[in-house]
Amino acid sequence: MSAVMGILKKILVPIVAVLVTVGLGIGLLLSGLLPFSIQLSNGDDPTAESGVSAAPATAQVAENFGYYQVPEQFAMVGGIYYETGQRIVNLADPGGYRYLRVAIVLEFLPDAPDYYSLQDDKLAAAQDTFRVSVDRQRPLIDDVILNVLTSKKFDEIFTVEGKEQLRAQLREELNRRMPNRHVQRVMITDFVVQ
Repeated sequence: MSAVMGILKKILVPIVAVLVTVGLGIGLLLSGLLPFSIQLSNGDDPTAESGVSAAPATAQVAENFGYYQVPEQFAMVGGIYYETGQRIVNLADPGGYRYLRVAIVLEFLPDAPDYYSLQDDKLAAAQDTFRVSVDRQRPLIDDVILNVLTSKKFDEIFTVEGKEQLRAQLREELNRRMPNRHVQRVMITDFVVQ
């Protein structure tokens, strides 16, 4: 009896371990926490014989993260916009008497290679699906924005150059903290310091 149990343990333990690992991987993939993209090809690669690599027809891979640059013909369309809402924060000036009211919109690169070929309802559905997946990371986005904004003093952000540096710092920090997303641009749609 104990010999049978020993054999069953030797067989079942690795099988259970593999199933748990696969289940966790699929769960992370479906939740959007594990970046993954598939680039499909129809096999018709005219440059295969010449040894020259061709760029994907619908997009170019951005920084090897699996996100796709905006093709030139769609440059005016841009990526997927995500509004973070308006917020009021205290600046880091001595005494804490200055505050900033700001509204920020983030432009994300899509994570699907066929995004720019979608039309009408399919495009709207893809954008909504993407926004819902970004909503899961909203606390992280809010934390990054709050930490960057409250670390600034009035003298650092009241000039045009200061606002550009603020945009760049927000974009860099968001991309660092969210490796499964790629923020292409940070747009400030409201900015009042008092």
